[in-house]
Amino acid sequence: MSYISDIWRKLSRVGVEEDMDFQLQHRVILSNRLGVIIGAMIIIFMIIFSFRENGNYLLFSIILAVTLGIIALNKFKLHSISRLMVSLIPAIGILWLNISIKFDHPENIELVHYISPRMVIVSSLVLPFTLFATREKIMLIIGVIFIMAVSIFYDTIHTSLGINHKQLGIESLHYDVVYEDMFIIMVVLLCAMVFLFNLNHQYEKKNARLFEEAHAKNEEAAKNEEELKKTLKEIEVARAEDEKRNWATTGLAEIAGLLQSKIDREELYDRLISKLVNYTKVNQGGLYIINDEDPDAMTIDLVAAYAYSRKKHIESSYEVGQGLIGQTYLEGETCYLKDVPQDYIAITSGLGEATPSHVLIVPLKINEKIEGILELASFKEFEPYHINFLEKAGESIASSISTNKVTSRTETLLSSSQQMTEEMRAQEEEMRQNMEELSATQEEMARKEKEYIARIEELEGQLIALQKQ
Repeated sequence: MSYISDIWRKLSRVGVEEDMDFQLQHRVILSNRLGVIIGAMIIIFMIIFSFRENGNYLLFSIILAVTLGIIALNKFKLHSISRLMVSLIPAIGILWLNISIKFDHPENIELVHYISPRMVIVSSLVLPFTLFATREKIMLIIGVIFIMAVSIFYDTIHTSLGINHKQLGIESLHYDVVYEDMFIIMVVLLCAMVFLFNLNHQYEKKNARLFEEAHAKNEEAAKNEEELKKTLKEIEVARAEDEKRNWATTGLAEIAGLLQSKIDREELYDRLISKLVNYTKVNQGGLYIINDEDPDAMTIDLVAAYAYSRKKHIESSYEVGQGLIGQTYLEGETCYLKDVPQDYIAITSGLGEATPSHVLIVPLKINEKIEGILELASFKEFEPYHINFLEKAGESIASSISTNKVTSRTETLLSSSQQMTEEMRAQEEEMRQNMEELSATQEEMARKEKEYIARIEELEGQLIALQKQ
């Protein structure tokens, strides 16, 4: 049964498209179903008439072919023609079948053969009213006029074909009564169908208006939903941006606190690189300081590292322009390397060594002067907000390095000054002692000079005395 249901469903929807008007969809489905039903009835009649003499197979074959053509017309989107054919086939088929019976078996014709066909033909008036909407007035009028013409000119058609009810033994009085009754039935049925058709049209208009209102509400609801989704997306984006800003602000505050701590520089640099590597969740990191004590022989020295292999520790100093570290110093811009050479760096774990897929080299600069280089390596991509955070953190670190350099130079100068002062004091003391010794020597010489002069005078006196004797 499910197989038959599938076939029935597929045949019913031949020529039906999703973008078609709702009413047209159902009228096309109805025309397909009526075509299948009429075709099935024709096949049944052909089987029944096969057991009779003079079975009119040509008539049945033509009607069957036309009936199956209804589905083909719908397939090629000729929906109006197919529905008109469905409306007219019952009237034409009954008329043709009735006439052929009267030709083939005139001895069996009675009054019922004039009543039943007309009743069926008149009743087929419901088909065009059912299969066409008010906006399809031309097809509707063609179908109604054709069926009414067949009903009204039923006798004329018979007469033109040489068939007379009197020759068939049907009394004129009874026949006239049947004609009058059938005409009244046709008028009443036509009036009822027109009334129902107009009533259905009013319902269709109302349904269309309700559908338009519902469609407008659905569009408004869809628009509101889209705006809500957009708002939620904006909120989500804003929340994500806030999280990134909070993450960066917290990290910068922690870096600033670390830079203000009272620890020696070696420990400070170790803590800095450890903090940056863990906070950004990368795998390796190195901190380099610009050694510019000798302007003619500047070097970039590694002062702290985190998770570097022993091979990397060997390359602890670069000249300006050497490698990516030296190039970054010259260019003064962040270098983001996504295609890392196999021999550039290796991340070592218990499972062996692996080359990271991303390397970020950030110059640590303050007031356009580069004080150091930060190198980070990771298996995952560096997000833009990560890079922005590291560049801002680099400014704080560069300021600290610059301050440390100034402090170191000041301490060196102060130490040299103190040493020179002490040396000058020692020299001054030595000179004072020398002066004292010189003064004592001079006094001793003056005393001895006096003694010599007194002795000379004494000797001269003695000499004069001796000369007088």
